[in-house]
Order: sequence, then C-alpha cells, then structure tokens
Amino acid sequence: MHKIKSFIFLLFVLVLASCKKDTEIIVPDSAKEPSVIFNYKALVDNAVLVPSKCYKNANNDSFTVTKLNYYISNLKFRRDDGTVYSEPNSYHIIKHVEGVTSFTVLNMPEGNYNQIEFLIGVDSVRNVSGSQTGDLSPDSLMFWDWSTGYIFFKFEGQYKNTATPIPDFYSMHIGGFKAPDNFIKKCTFNLSTHLIAEKNKQSKVFYNTSINEIFTNPIIVDFGTYASVGGGRKAHEISDNYQDMFTIDRIEN
Repeated sequence: MHKIKSFIFLLFVLVLASCKKDTEIIVPDSAKEPSVIFNYKALVDNAVLVPSKCYKNANNDSFTVTKLNYYISNLKFRRDDGTVYSEPNSYHIIKHVEGVTSFTVLNMPEGNYNQIEFLIGVDSVRNVSGSQTGDLSPDSLMFWDWSTGYIFFKFEGQYKNTATPIPDFYSMHIGGFKAPDNFIKKCTFNLSTHLIAEKNKQSKVFYNTSINEIFTNPIIVDFGTYASVGGGRKAHEISDNYQDMFTIDRIEN
C-alpha cells in the first residue's frame, strides 16, 4: 500500500510539471537596438598589407611594416533629418599587424544616416584623465609615460634606400593635443550609400586604410628625413598626410 501511494504521488507531480508553461526568455530591449560594425583594411598599392613584404614609397625608398596602430574616436553620425548621434565613450584602437581591425558601435538610434565623422587621436579630456581602461588602457602600448599622453598614430618597420643600403629601422609616433602641436585630425565622410540603422539589425561599414597616403600629399616623405618622428614639424607633416588615408569601400545594411 505504501508503494502504491508513493507511485500515485510521483505520477501527480509529473503530470503537474507537464502542465506548467515553458519559461519565456525575454531579450532585453538593448539587445534589439541597431548596431554598426566598422572594419578597417590596410592597403599598399591597392593590395592588402603583408607585413613581411618589401614595398616602395613615393620617394622610391624600400620599406616593410611591422606596426600600424591608430586611434579612432568621437564618432558622430548625421541623419537625413539633420540630427546627429554621438557615440558615448567613443575610443577605439586599430592594430593592423596584430589583426585588431574592427569595432562595433552599439545602440544606434534608428534612422538613415548620410554622414560619418571621427577623429584620428584622443581628445584633450581623455589625454589628461590618468590611467584608463579598455582601448585607452596603457596596456595597449599607445601611451607615453614620460608625457602622460596618448600616441595617436604609431608606424614602424624597416627601410633602405641609396643612402642606407643596409636595412635600418624607422619609427613614427605621433601624439599631442596642445597648440602648436595639436595632432588630432578630423575625418568626415559624406555617404553615397546611406547607413541604415534598424532594430534587430547589424550594419557594416568597410574602410580602406591607404599606407601610400602616409608618404604623399601634401608632401613626399623620404626615410632619410622621416625615419624618426616624434613631434614638431615632421609630425605635423606626417599627420597632414595620413589624415586622408581612409576611404569607404562599401556599406552593408
């Protein structure tokens, strides 16, 4: 009799459990908001950068690339209605040789966007805010301890030319936000194809980063003069060159 009662009780529990509704998984609204992935591809002579490969610059110097890092920050997006969305905490590092070539902008307001703007570098507020986290962490190796400021652009490798036939190292480290050495550069892109932000959707923006532009326009860069760049006139000239190294390859909505 005891076994029969136990069996009946167990059967009752199983029937009750089977009648219970499945637990509904609720997706937070934030996960449904539009997002945009930014991808950056480094090119030399319109071909994808191969770090170990030897290239020629506009001055006919030979060079390889062992490091190409820079900060993309303060992203702004303009909609067709004229309103502008500014990404909060907008600081992203790109490291081409290490394969860090993309980032995601989350929670974009819905709409059709016809312009993207960003800075190459880190704004003055974050330059003087002490030790930080994320892409602004000193662990990124884009921070000058001796000057408590960020390196906006880091370009390294080896070169040789007629004056230096044996390969030697070059290093271009550019940063600073105080006049006269303010190297923050603004880049603005008017979009021929709209960036469309919709809920439950992820769009993509693909940029090409032309290494050739570092060496030309408005000046021709030769390694005899620019093998070591850390500030001053040479840094101004290099930063003026690389300001237009970005072009939009395509947008996928």
